[in-house]
Amino acid sequence: MKKLSFLLIFATLFTFSCSKEEVKATNETTNSLVGEWRWISSTGGIAGKTITPSTAGYERRLVLTSDLKFSRYKDNKLEISGTYQITQGKSIYKPEQVDFIKFSDSTSAVIMSQTADELSLADNFYDGFSESYQRIKK
Repeated sequence: MKKLSFLLIFATLFTFSCSKEEVKATNETTNSLVGEWRWISSTGGIAGKTITPSTAGYERRLVLTSDLKFSRYKDNKLEISGTYQITQGKSIYKPEQVDFIKFSDSTSAVIMSQTADELSLADNFYDGFSESYQRIKK
């Protein structure tokens, strides 16, 4: 009986200690991302290469709306659309919680930096890619 009780307590503690803590980001973070973003470059991978629209032979655009919908375009043709959310979580880049953008197509990225006109996103794994975007002003 003692073994069963110990096993039950251990399993309970293990389950709660392994849960992923995820906190929703503020509306301020979400609102600052709303708009159209033109892809500038991607850098990374095992080889550490850089890809740009001129080297790739195509252009990409990311559209984020205030009602938490996104659209990705390649050469002005819709590739995918859905919903997104901004959350906070643990990344490989910093010890403190950081903002993530999570898309409904099961992809996500760490928001590395963001200003009024520039956005930098990165995969949250080693040998991943980081992407740079520039805001499209209308």
